[in-house]
Amino acid sequence: MILEILGMTLLISLIIFGLVSLDQKKKSQTIKSNVLSTLESIGTIEHKGKHLLFKKENQTYEVLFYYVPLNSDLTINSRSIWEIRDASKSRLIDQTYYLSSQYQKIVIVYPTSIAIKRYINENELEFVKYNKPFYDMYVMRHFELDEWIKEVLA
Repeated sequence: MILEILGMTLLISLIIFGLVSLDQKKKSQTIKSNVLSTLESIGTIEHKGKHLLFKKENQTYEVLFYYVPLNSDLTINSRSIWEIRDASKSRLIDQTYYLSSQYQKIVIVYPTSIAIKRYINENELEFVKYNKPFYDMYVMRHFELDEWIKEVLA
């Protein structure tokens, strides 16, 4: 009897986990699709090897998507070290390979809506503005893309 209850509980937990994962994947795909549709409406999108390039007139940008969970905080400590913090833990991530191409980058952070921060030096921190580039990239939350287009590409 107890084994049946434990088995049933485990099965229900696995089903719920699977459904939540599927929903999260679908939302991620929707965000990416919306971003690419928006960019395609004003320029061209090209896949060059593993790079996703956005071209408008004489400018070429590499489009990168960066997943930061909801209610998590992204802090850019340096060009290559980024930190994701949530309520229980902090993770440092080496972005050297991720940011290695020669193109100027548009980094789309999703699905978090928390303001992105970056260190200017050891003691100073600032909020990242979608229209202010640094380290040859624009970093923005997915819902800031339309404003970036109006202010930077116009």
